[in-house]
Amino acid sequence: MEQATGEGKFRFRMDKRAQWLTAIALLVIAGGVGWLFYSSGGSYLPAWFTTVIVALLLLAALSIPRFMRVSPHSVEIHCVMELVKIPIRDIRYIRFIERGQMKYCFPVWGIYGIGGYYGYYFNLKERKVFRLCASQWRNFVLIEDIYEEQYVVSCDDPAAFVAAVEQYK
Repeated sequence: MEQATGEGKFRFRMDKRAQWLTAIALLVIAGGVGWLFYSSGGSYLPAWFTTVIVALLLLAALSIPRFMRVSPHSVEIHCVMELVKIPIRDIRYIRFIERGQMKYCFPVWGIYGIGGYYGYYFNLKERKVFRLCASQWRNFVLIEDIYEEQYVVSCDDPAAFVAAVEQYK
């Protein structure tokens, strides 16, 4: 955590699970595209399929979480090309989530493991949709705002992150 200007900066670091899932997914996609080119006999289908897959992967890569910044005014979740800002005054509560609670969650519109875990997920136990920005499948922190929107994030030091947010509340 950096404390140079009174702000806290928390980096996302991919865990081994996300690294393996990323490598396996990319190998499976490359193998599927290679097999399609080999077996198609010169049709346009492999090129079309490859273009669609590459475009989808590039679109997904725009939301890979990079770091979080806590300031006196907001919690900012910085992704490659996206910024999620949660004003401090709008935060109802912030708390830790056990890893076991996350086993009932699955992506609705998001990514599981390729570059991290991010997007919109559904919690089967609570029957709620929430926004997940994580690079590791542990150290989860739930942030709920006054509009009942939920954000789940993970970082290497969740206690310091919660303390940084709590000091401005």
